[in-house]
Amino acid sequence: MYNSIILYKGMKKNHLSFMIVALLLLNTGCKTEAPAEMDISGNKWRIWLDQDAEWANDELFLPPVDISLLPVNPPTIGWDELFRLNEKTVSLPATVEEHFWHLSGNERGISGNYTGVSWFYTTLEIPAVWKGKNIFIDFESVRLRAEVFINRELAGYDLINGTPFSVDITGFIKTGAKNEIAVRVTDPNGNFAWRDWDAFYWGERLIPPSHGFGGITGKVGLRATDDSFISDVFIKPLPDLETVDIECTIGNHSAQNTEGTLFYSIHPYKSAETVVSGEITVPAFTDNITITRRVNIPDAKTWSVENPDLYVLQTEWASASGDRSVKEARFGLRHFEVREDGGDRMFFLNGKRIVLRSAISWGHWPVNGIYPTDELARKQIETAKALGLNMLHFHRGIGQTSVLSYADELGLLYYQEPGGYRPNESELIRGWKREKLLRMVRRDRNHPSLVMINMINESTREPFENEIRDMIDAHKLDETRIITFTSTHFPPRFHDGKCPVGPAAFKSHMLPYDGTIYDSGWWDEHHAGGPGVYDDHFYNGPGEIFRHYDIPEEIILLGEDGAIGTLPRLQLIKEEMEKTAKKGWDGNAYMEQYQAVDDYLKARGYAEAFPDVDALTLSIGANAHYYHGRIIENFRIGNTGDGYVINGWENTKIENHSGIVDIYRNPKADVSILAHYNQPLYVAVKIRDKVIAAGEGSLADFFVVNEAGLSGNYLLQVSVSDEAGNSSEQNIPVKITGGNVYGELLADGFPLKTRREGYLRVNAELLDENREIFARGFDEIYAVALDAGVNPMDIVVADTSGKIQELLQTIPGVTFREYQPAGRRPDGRVMVVGRSVQPGFVQGNFRMDDPVMDWVSEGNVLVIVSGADNWAEYLGHKEVIEYRGKRVIDRNWFGGNYFVREHPLFDGLPVNTAFNWEYQCLARYNRERFGLRLPEGESVVGVYADHKTEVYTAVAIIPLGKGKIILSTLDLEGAIGTGSRSAVVARKILQNYLRYSVEYCRIRIK
Repeated sequence: MYNSIILYKGMKKNHLSFMIVALLLLNTGCKTEAPAEMDISGNKWRIWLDQDAEWANDELFLPPVDISLLPVNPPTIGWDELFRLNEKTVSLPATVEEHFWHLSGNERGISGNYTGVSWFYTTLEIPAVWKGKNIFIDFESVRLRAEVFINRELAGYDLINGTPFSVDITGFIKTGAKNEIAVRVTDPNGNFAWRDWDAFYWGERLIPPSHGFGGITGKVGLRATDDSFISDVFIKPLPDLETVDIECTIGNHSAQNTEGTLFYSIHPYKSAETVVSGEITVPAFTDNITITRRVNIPDAKTWSVENPDLYVLQTEWASASGDRSVKEARFGLRHFEVREDGGDRMFFLNGKRIVLRSAISWGHWPVNGIYPTDELARKQIETAKALGLNMLHFHRGIGQTSVLSYADELGLLYYQEPGGYRPNESELIRGWKREKLLRMVRRDRNHPSLVMINMINESTREPFENEIRDMIDAHKLDETRIITFTSTHFPPRFHDGKCPVGPAAFKSHMLPYDGTIYDSGWWDEHHAGGPGVYDDHFYNGPGEIFRHYDIPEEIILLGEDGAIGTLPRLQLIKEEMEKTAKKGWDGNAYMEQYQAVDDYLKARGYAEAFPDVDALTLSIGANAHYYHGRIIENFRIGNTGDGYVINGWENTKIENHSGIVDIYRNPKADVSILAHYNQPLYVAVKIRDKVIAAGEGSLADFFVVNEAGLSGNYLLQVSVSDEAGNSSEQNIPVKITGGNVYGELLADGFPLKTRREGYLRVNAELLDENREIFARGFDEIYAVALDAGVNPMDIVVADTSGKIQELLQTIPGVTFREYQPAGRRPDGRVMVVGRSVQPGFVQGNFRMDDPVMDWVSEGNVLVIVSGADNWAEYLGHKEVIEYRGKRVIDRNWFGGNYFVREHPLFDGLPVNTAFNWEYQCLARYNRERFGLRLPEGESVVGVYADHKTEVYTAVAIIPLGKGKIILSTLDLEGAIGTGSRSAVVARKILQNYLRYSVEYCRIRIK
């Protein structure tokens, strides 16, 4: 009765007859107990690892299964002993890896993974009033295989990980008594990164891949129903945005026909006021029946990213025999579609063009690995919105419904892949991946946030016939969304390494409310690898814009772009773990990494540059945020782009470090950096060369990013200022088109001139005739001053390759002599050496006389500008340093970067910062990048590399007697060799090395 009161609460007077009919039904011999549900996730569950259980050679069964024909696998210690065990007590969801990662004694990497059988079990009392009911146990998800035992009898079985399933336990349960519930979970394998193209092994069988966390990975509930009950409700919003089709499925578990009335009402979410209601007479049926009713919603409010208005449909079934059932579902009125405007195919949401800006999430979470707490589910959406994104991707793995629910409430679009939808000729895999896809579609079809489904990530082949059939059937289940076969990259063997324009079978997709399979009109190409840093080559003027594609006849979706590895917010993670005392599968790795970074900053002189670990991680993270912001800007100003997807979203323990947030969904940089380039309306100031020599000039172009519909004549006010306070201003009349033109050039070729070193800032404002400011924007130049000379003082060079001589010739005012070693002392005060230890230098260990080391110790300076690893090994042999090897800075998902503190070696350059666009000539992934394991010496540039529990040194000053050795791993030679304007930074660093060395020797002489 309680549920029926909730159903009618707040009903308008003209709907009184609806309530009276329902009450009459309740008072004419109907059953009086309302159907009941119990969330048993918070019950006292225990976990036991059945390490002696056999599982590898099991036969596997796809749904539906006949439970009476399945093998029964009790605990190897017996049922009595299992329920006597005082094992780990948990609430659900829970994974084995969350609680037993330490089991092997090795937590490094994926060593803590458990494969095999585990038991999740509990006891609870079933209400006596449920007697005579149909009783179900509902699982939100389990990984991987679930064998469900009720009172020690096998009652259910399921293989399809990450998806909901229900088990009818009516014949196994005891009402009014204690009952034992045990779930035998088998975890045969799994990945902890992102790969989902290779099938995994279950013994000798191949199965679809998925993440390697085993357990009950969602909530668990009990449900009691009468013989007939509402089993499913789907609300389909129609394109007119004020009408929905209600599809309500009613099941019948009795052997008799049943008939009755279905009542429905709709009210806004978080409001009790009913806006529409009605009833449907249901004819006699057996088994189940689906009832459809088209309903118009008066004064309908649409769901959008900016205004996520939601409604709730409440349904009540009243059968003629007295069965009752109540079910509600939340939904939103939205229509996401593809339209054409002036020959350009575009995405539209509720009739307004939308350019998608997303990031791929691999589905990893802290502690348990595979599902979020309620707090983190909400934080995921809030963080994405704070960064200015309007979408996220569930990438290579099915998402969690709690995340979608918050996306519905807070306003964020979603794209989803089931994960593991890979090719294989076995009937088992074909059926498995089909079932998972269809379950995912059915589970999530009432979420307005979900607008696009992709079947398989990065398929480099055409779809098979069974996959096209799966696409069609998925679209039949939910015709309100776009479904695509693949989002992919192009190796040379696949369409010659480039996404073709025009028809191609791999482009197969279906559009909302359209049963046609299209093979053109959809251009999606991945550029997963990243450059490491924003580079001036990414914008060379209005005619040469990186990541702009002029293919108006197709949807342009960049499905993965620009992986740049950065540090997680280690300090915030540490504080969270200290607060919760939950470390799970990944916590110790972050704690160890935090300690390594903290120790390095404190011990190696970076305390002023980076007062704490968080200051460093934010600075390193800013590099990736800035890159993606500028490339998103490129994508938007070109106007033809429809979706840009950052590679990726969350940082994980093992390898996915290119996320722009960490595993706890903390943004890795100040959110304002990326949010600036995701604004709906701003002036995009694009400087063609951002790093130049002082006194040189550059050009600026001005675009408007305009999703606000601004149009007409405006004034572009441009002001230019430098750090010395010099400024100038100019006004440029401009005209804005508006409408669906979301990116537009306003003015180009604006000349800029630098006077001195430092930043030159260009600000732009868009004003109307009343001087009201409608939009702003900015960009910066960094100018580097190369001095006339370095006061040369006996600089000699030892490099038989001639490379160092070439480098020094690019530095103004430097003169040098070449040193011919042959075992003699250098005859100057500063010596510069190159890539390898030169012939004539005394090799071997410290016992061998070394005139060069003697020369340094007398007060001279050795400058090592390339081949630092070879020289470090040499210095280690000479007992000058303790050299423990080098670490190459990886790229893309692993990544890494330099950070520099204030020091004369970097005079005239940005300091106390990670290398960002100002250091583009050295930070790019195409440079030689590595750090050294040096426990001593003065560190000037440090190195973060991958997820290791070490920090490395890139530039060090090593004392030796009265002299010094400058040891530099920075690829100055490679950078200067490019001849790019931005290489002036590398030249400045080399000039600083020389000046510092000369000045040190000059002081020594005095």
